[in-house]
Amino acid sequence: MARASTSAAKPAPSSDPSRPVRVVDEFVLHGEPLGFRALCEQLLTKRTRYLVLDLDRTVFLGVNLGELLGWELCAYQAYGGDDALDRLEPQRSGSRLALDWAHPRAIANYLAAGARLWAYPGSYYLLWGKLAYRLDFLRRRAYQRFIDEPFKKAQRIPQLALMHHLESTPEATLRALARRIWERHADRRVIDRDDIDWLRVHYPKLRVVLTSASPKPTVEAAGQALGIDLLGYSTLSRINSGEAKIDLLRSLCPELADPAKARATEIVGISDTGYGEDHCWASHFTRVADINSDAPFPVVVPADAPLSAVHSATLLTRQERAVREAGDAAYLDPHRKAPPAPRTYRLGRAQLEIVLGDLLPQIAEVTTEREGAPQRWDLAYELASLQRAAREALDRLPSATLDALRGLAPRSAPQPG
Repeated sequence: MARASTSAAKPAPSSDPSRPVRVVDEFVLHGEPLGFRALCEQLLTKRTRYLVLDLDRTVFLGVNLGELLGWELCAYQAYGGDDALDRLEPQRSGSRLALDWAHPRAIANYLAAGARLWAYPGSYYLLWGKLAYRLDFLRRRAYQRFIDEPFKKAQRIPQLALMHHLESTPEATLRALARRIWERHADRRVIDRDDIDWLRVHYPKLRVVLTSASPKPTVEAAGQALGIDLLGYSTLSRINSGEAKIDLLRSLCPELADPAKARATEIVGISDTGYGEDHCWASHFTRVADINSDAPFPVVVPADAPLSAVHSATLLTRQERAVREAGDAAYLDPHRKAPPAPRTYRLGRAQLEIVLGDLLPQIAEVTTEREGAPQRWDLAYELASLQRAAREALDRLPSATLDALRGLAPRSAPQPG
């Protein structure tokens, strides 16, 4: 937990160059839901070289394609192949389960296979991933158990279970199953092929990267459907999450392997950052945006990070856009866990320092302590809690505070365009 409470109205000291951390130059919270293209217009410039996209729960709202591939393969094996899946498809309605009520024995085989595969990995991740992220007492225990990045480490068990399961099936079959999943959830897609085509027209020098912890067949199916330039995915020997995504990006993009060239290369990242998986992007990219996220990007970053701006946005799905265009201007998918922010605001560095108050020096202090004691779980937990508190302070700004901040001229990053 934070070492002391902070008030949004309490001025903070001006930026201290000796600190190991700093606030970003600009933070933008988009209240009104956006389309992907409208967000890109605020993030990209003609100098942007790479746009890096996460896949699961980023390209789709609340859909984990890699996990669904595991369930789809169970159904394929239990029911006897493509013909059975074709017959069941009309009744699926986006569900991960495929229940063939006309064949009770096949259902029993299917559910038993799913239980053998997912019972332990799923329970492990439920406890140390999902519940630990939401419950503070369990989150503290997770840091005590794993020391650092507990949610990433908790994900390893189901990720490796999935990779082992997929090994028994030809890649062509897996890609076909991945395409089924892609089409089944079309209404919940946030990014489509025509959006990527639009990027090609308006930002011709841009290269688009799709990088995910999902397995190769899933990422390849998505990349082909979207028309992506470069792909990053997980294998049994290498899970593509956290800093591993950065390492892979350097291997895909030669100029990023040179630190001097990398700092001069404009990179933008868009992710739902589920459970903080992609928070490390804030230490490497030029601008980032968290979309439809319950674990948004931090606004306090290493002092030497190239990051200039953090955007947070609610992006609309294909279905939401269609319903709104048909006349229901306020429609939102019932799968959404939280409503959009009530208003849009843009804060510069000086304004951010005022809002964060004592949190900024506290984060700097714990960061310095952690550098000297990386194995202390209590410092890792405290730092994560402080960063979380900093974002919560920004996400819940009252109108009176925003009105008071308007008198300060923000020291903002140059506007994309």
